[in-house]
Amino acid sequence: MKKVVGVKNNQRVMQTKLTIRHTFLKLLKKRKFEEVTVTDICKDAKITRGTFYRYYQSTFALMDQLRNNLAKEIIALIKKRFDNADWNILPVIFEVLKKSDPEVVRVALNKKNGSQCVGRIFASLKEAIRPTVMREIKMITNDDFDYLYAYITTGISGILILWVEKGMNPDTSVIEKSILAMINKSRLQMTEEMPNIWAMK
Repeated sequence: MKKVVGVKNNQRVMQTKLTIRHTFLKLLKKRKFEEVTVTDICKDAKITRGTFYRYYQSTFALMDQLRNNLAKEIIALIKKRFDNADWNILPVIFEVLKKSDPEVVRVALNKKNGSQCVGRIFASLKEAIRPTVMREIKMITNDDFDYLYAYITTGISGILILWVEKGMNPDTSVIEKSILAMINKSRLQMTEEMPNIWAMK
């Protein structure tokens, strides 16, 4: 009997959290994130403030959880791609963003929060990606990798924020091809120039 009650309680908790998230996202379609209050969510979701605070400390905590879920999915897919030595990571990011709730994407990657959000994603990936790059580009040092990684990831971050600002056009094929061409060019240049750079030291 206890197990049944436990299952029902878990289902109730999951359903309540889902209702809170759906209500929050619905309100974000009409207002800016800063304008959505806990009272608004509770009124729309028909729950008490106590119920909301049982699961989330604030609307910021709720948005942070949604952002983290988005980031985790992107990180997992990029790691998988790099395991196969595939540098073309931008389509993976777009794939996740396009199927995510657009309101979460808009708040997560707006001008105010975008750099921080994408920065967290790339910071989490850095050490997972380092061995692949060090193996592919001969004579590259750890410092060289840090600069190359900063160069590539800062560019991608700016592109994603601009894409959101311009309305998240679903056709990203041209952007993806352009960025991949630039990344490959950077890789080739580093591979060709490393012996010369080392000779100058």
